[in-house]
Amino acid sequence: MARPQPHPNPVQLCFVEFELDEANACLLRNGEAVALAPTPFTLLCVLARQPGSLVTKDALLDAVWGHRFVSDSVLKTAISDLRKVLGDDPRRPRFIETVSRRGYRFIAAPSPAPSMPPASVTVPAAGTHPSPSFIGRTDEVSKLQRAWERADGGQRAVVWLAGEPGIGKTTLIEYFLASLGGIACARGHCVEHYGAGEPYLPVLEALADLCRSDPTLPALLRAVAPTWLLQLPWLSTTEERDALRRELAGIGPDRMLREMGELLDRYTEQRPLLLVTEDLHWSDRATVQLIDYVARRRGRTRLMWLSSFRLAEVVALDHPLSSLRHELRLQRLCEEVVLDPFSETEVADYVALHSISLARDETFVRALHERTDGVPLFVSSVISEVMGPTDDDATIEARLAGLTVPENLAAIIEHYITKLGQEQRALLSAAAVCGVEFRVETVSLALERDLASVADTCEELVREQVWLTRSRATEVEETVELPYSFRHALFRQVLYDRTPRSLRTHLHRQVGAALERERTAGVPVAASELAMHFDRARQPMIALRYYAEAAEAALLHFSPALCIGLTERALVLLTQAPEGTERDALEITLATLQGVSAFHTFGVGSEARNAFERAYTLLADVPEHPMRGRLLHGFGYLLGLRGDYALALEVAERAETLSSEANDPALMLAACIVQGEVHHLQGRTQTTRCWLERALAIAEPLGIGANEIFAADPQVMLHGMLAIELVRSGLVEQGRAHMQRARTRAQALRQPMTWLVATWQEVLIEVRMGDPVRVAALADDMQTLVDEYSLALGRTACRWWRGWADARNGAPRDGYRRIREAYEEHTRLGMRSGASEVLGYAAEALLLAGDCDAAQVELQEALRVGEELGERVYLPQLLLLEASIARMQGRLDASSTAVRRAVEEARAQEAPWLELLALVELCEHHNAAAEDHQALATLVDQSPETDGTELVKRARLLLQAAKSA
Repeated sequence: MARPQPHPNPVQLCFVEFELDEANACLLRNGEAVALAPTPFTLLCVLARQPGSLVTKDALLDAVWGHRFVSDSVLKTAISDLRKVLGDDPRRPRFIETVSRRGYRFIAAPSPAPSMPPASVTVPAAGTHPSPSFIGRTDEVSKLQRAWERADGGQRAVVWLAGEPGIGKTTLIEYFLASLGGIACARGHCVEHYGAGEPYLPVLEALADLCRSDPTLPALLRAVAPTWLLQLPWLSTTEERDALRRELAGIGPDRMLREMGELLDRYTEQRPLLLVTEDLHWSDRATVQLIDYVARRRGRTRLMWLSSFRLAEVVALDHPLSSLRHELRLQRLCEEVVLDPFSETEVADYVALHSISLARDETFVRALHERTDGVPLFVSSVISEVMGPTDDDATIEARLAGLTVPENLAAIIEHYITKLGQEQRALLSAAAVCGVEFRVETVSLALERDLASVADTCEELVREQVWLTRSRATEVEETVELPYSFRHALFRQVLYDRTPRSLRTHLHRQVGAALERERTAGVPVAASELAMHFDRARQPMIALRYYAEAAEAALLHFSPALCIGLTERALVLLTQAPEGTERDALEITLATLQGVSAFHTFGVGSEARNAFERAYTLLADVPEHPMRGRLLHGFGYLLGLRGDYALALEVAERAETLSSEANDPALMLAACIVQGEVHHLQGRTQTTRCWLERALAIAEPLGIGANEIFAADPQVMLHGMLAIELVRSGLVEQGRAHMQRARTRAQALRQPMTWLVATWQEVLIEVRMGDPVRVAALADDMQTLVDEYSLALGRTACRWWRGWADARNGAPRDGYRRIREAYEEHTRLGMRSGASEVLGYAAEALLLAGDCDAAQVELQEALRVGEELGERVYLPQLLLLEASIARMQGRLDASSTAVRRAVEEARAQEAPWLELLALVELCEHHNAAAEDHQALATLVDQSPETDGTELVKRARLLLQAAKSA
C-alpha cells in the first residue's frame, strides 16, 4: 500500500478569516480550530500550494489518495466537504473554483500566516467543532448531509445509523452535528432497562434539551402538545398539571403520536430541526411507534430524525425496530447508513495522527488492522496501549508485536479494568450500577465517601480519557442532569458484568438508598429507577412499593403499555415477598393498576377482567385499601360492559357496604353509578331513577370532575343517564333539562371523555325520540372527539349511530354495513353491553331496505342476545320491529301479537314513552279495539311533557280519526 508522502515545504498561509498550517494539521477560523477530516485537509493543502493555478483531477487524486484506485466521485465528495467547512458557494466561489471537466483552482488571495502553536488532538464537546482526528466515513457523512439538505427543503428524512459497538456511531454523529453549525438540534439517548423501558424516554430527553436552547418551545407545547407538556413537569406548575390531567382524562396513547406530529410540523415552519436519538436498540416500543408515525406522516416538515443502534442486537433480540426498518425501507420512507470497520487506509490515517512514519509502515498498519478487525474503538484502545508519548517507532512496533491483543472489545476492556486502582475500581463499579450516566453525589452517598474525593477521582478518570467523560448536558434551574458518563456504553456494560454478583447486589442496595435520600432532598428520581435497584438488590418489598408508584405514574402519563410491563414484573416479584397484609395491599394496588391499563390497551377482555378479579378477591383481607374506589368502580364498570350484569351488581353491593362502614361518599357514588347502569340495561326504569337521584345527591356536594376513579365527570354522567330515564318515563321536558345541564357542565369542564359521555347520552335520547338528523350530527361530533383524542370507548358507538341515521335518511344498506361492522368490532373487544339494541338497529336498517328475511335473522339474534344477557332496555322496540316484519310478510296475527307484547313490556318497565310508541303502532296499523284507543287517550292526557313531539302528534291524529269514525 503506497501512501502520499508529506510535502517537504508544508503550506502555512492565511486567506480571508482562515489560517492554514499543514505541518501541524491545523485550520483556524478567526483563531478557533475548524473541524476538517484528514482527506479534505490534505486536499486543501494541495490546492493552496498552487494558488490561482488549475490542478487537474488526476493530479489531485495522485496527490491526495496516492496510487490507490478511487473514482472521481470520491474527489467530488471531498471537494463538497471542504466547501461546506469553508462556507464556500460553488456558484459564487470565494476559495475553490470548479474548472468544468478538468479540475479545481484555489482562488483566494493567500498571504503568509502567523506562527501557530501545534494543534492537539482532543475529543470535541457537544456543540463545538470536532477535531481534525476524525477519520474516514466520507460516504457516510455525505449521505447524512444530503438527508439534511432534503429536510431543510421540507422533505422529512428518517435516517438509521447502524453498526456494532465501538464502530464510531456517536463519533460520526458528533462530527456531522459540528459540520452543520448552529442549527436547531434536539438529542436524546436510550438507556438499558431492566424490564419495561420508560415510554418516549429519548424523545422526552430531546424535548428537554431543545427547551433549554429555545424558550419558544414550551408555549408551543402548551398550544399543540399538552400530553407531552405533562411529561416535562418543570415546564408547568402543579395546578396547571392537575388541570391538564383532568382535561385529558381518558384519552388514548394515539393522541400523543398526533400531537408530536403536529408539534414537529409547527416547530419546523420557522427552522429545520435535527432530532437525534441514540442507542435505539434499548428503546421502548412507544418510541419506535412514534418514529413509524412521523415517517409515514404526510405534508411538508423540515425535520431530519437520525437514530443510531447496534444492528446485531436489534436483529438477534427481535426488537420491534427490526421489522420497522425493513418496512420503511421498502416504502422508501427512510434511509439506512451502516458503518463498517476501518479499512487499512483508515487505520493508517488514524495512526498518522500519532506517528507519520508508522502510518507509512505497511507491515505495522496491516498488523494493527488484523489484530483489531478495524473496529475504531478497538484501534484506539490498542494504539493507546502500545504508544507512549516519548517512544520511538521501533519500540512501538516491538510492543505491538509482543502484545497479546484480546479477541474482542470486552476482553480489552477487561484488560483496562485490571489496571484500575482500588479506589478507581470501587468508584467505577458503583457508577456502572447507576447507569451510563451518573451523579457524583449518588456515588458518594452509595460508597459513603467524601464528595470531594469522589469528584477528584472522577476528574482523574476523565483526564485519562479511557473511562469517563463529562456529560453532554448541563444543569438547568428545575432539573438535575448527570454530570458524568461513561465514554462508551460498552465500557460500562463490561465493567458491570465483571463486578461479582454479591458486590453488584450490595451496590444496587446502596445506590437505591442513595437515590432515595437525594429524592427526599428534591432531586427528581423516577420510581421505576428505584424499583430496578431494589429489585436487583433483592429487597422485594421496597421494590414492589416503587413498582406500584412507577405503574401509577405510567398511567398518569398515558402509557398503559408501560404500566402493564411494570406490574407484570412486580407481580412475579411478589412470590419473593413475605406473606402478610402489606404484600396483599401491594398486590391489590398492582393488580388494580394492571386491570385499568389492560382495559385501556386491550378492552374488556380476559386480561383486564382477571387482573381486577385478582385484586377484588384480596380486598376482603384489606377492606380499607386506598385504591378500593378505583378497583370497585373499574371492575363494576368493566363487568357491565361485558354484559356480566349479575356480577356487576354484586360488586356494586360490596362497594355500598364498604362505603357505609367507612363513611366514604366517593365509594358510595361509584356503587350508585354501577347500580344505575345495570338496572337501566335491564329495563327497570323507576329503580334506575332512584339510584341515579341518590348518586346525584352525593356527587353535587363533592363537586369532583374526572379523576383516578371516574374517567368522566360523575355529575355530567348522572344528569345524562337520568335524562334518558326521564324521557322513558314520558317526562321529556325534565329529561331535556337534565341533558342541558350535562352539556353545560361538560362544556365548562373541557374534558374530552366527559364531553364524549354527554354526547353519547344525548344520542340515546334522540334515538328514542326518532330524530335521525340530530343523531347524525351527534354521531359526527362523537367521531371528531374520538379521532382527536384517541378515545377508544366511543370508536364503535359513533359508527353504529351514524349507520342508524343513514338508514333512516334514505341509505339503509350503507347504514346496515356501518352498524354491523361497528358491532362486530365492539364484540371482538369483549363488550356485549347494549348488544341487543345495536342488533335491533341492524334489523331496522334491513327492514328499511325491504329485506324482510335478512331483517328477521338480525332480529332473532337481537332477541337471543337480550335473553342471554337479561337485557330488556330495548325489548319493546325489538318487539315492534318483529311486528313490522310480520306485517310486511302478510302475517297480520303475528304482527298484532308482537305489538301487544311490546305494550305489555313497556308497562312492565314502567316506561310510558315506550308504551305510547307501542300504542300508536297498534292503533295505526292494526284493528285496535276501543279500549286500545282509550288507553292511548289516557296516556296522552297523563303525559303533558310529551306534547309537541312527533309521536304525540300522530297519536292525536289517530284519536281524532277514531272519534270521527
